[in-house]
This record gives sequence, structure tokens and C-alpha cells, in this order.
Amino acid sequence: MTGTVRYFHGGYGGLTVGQLVLPPAITKAPSTARYGGAGVCNTNKVYVCTDQHGALLYACMHWSGCGKVYEVEPIGELRPDPDAAREGFSFECDKARVLRGIRVRGKFIKQVQRDMLREAV
Repeated sequence: MTGTVRYFHGGYGGLTVGQLVLPPAITKAPSTARYGGAGVCNTNKVYVCTDQHGALLYACMHWSGCGKVYEVEPIGELRPDPDAAREGFSFECDKARVLRGIRVRGKFIKQVQRDMLREAV
């Protein structure tokens, strides 16, 4: 028996339950596309994944240092992320509704950022 698929989004920590996650092309917020992902990130879409830890990485990479993970409900057509490393993990949609917020501790964000910088060198 399979359960309901849950979707997560990692990004800025200022959203509340019921609010919409909108694409950077609408919000004008900085996106991954500005930081080396321009060839693969569609700024007209919102990216969601089925793995909470995948969303956690994006929350930790948020430029503000105040990232958060959200459980979301995708709105619009849900299409596979063409850049995803594995099938069924990452998707793009028009927008997403926040179902709940999952706080990420600041110390953890800093630790992940340090680890990512170390691996990049």
C-alpha cells in the first residue's frame, strides 16, 4: 500500500500556513538561477521535492541565512524537474500553497553552508 505523496519546498523563512510560494519571476526574489543555476532553473516556476532533506538543502542555501522548509501543496501542472538527478524527486509547478512550516535552526544552516563551501573547494 502506498501513502499520499508529500511535497516540500526550501526557501525564505517568512511564509505562513495558507500563503502561496510564488515563482521568482513574480516576486523578484533572488533565486538559485542567479547563483549558477541560470541554465537549469526556470524563474517562472516553483520547485518542490518529495524529500524533506532535499528541500532542507535549499533552505540552507537561501541567501538570507533565514531559510525554512515548507510542506506544500503544488498548484498547477506538476512536471518533473528536467535537471533532477533522480526520477520522482524534484518537480516544477506554477505555485504552491504552504501547509506547514518546518523551522531550521540557524546553527544547522551555518553548518550546512560551511560543509557545502568546503566541498566546493
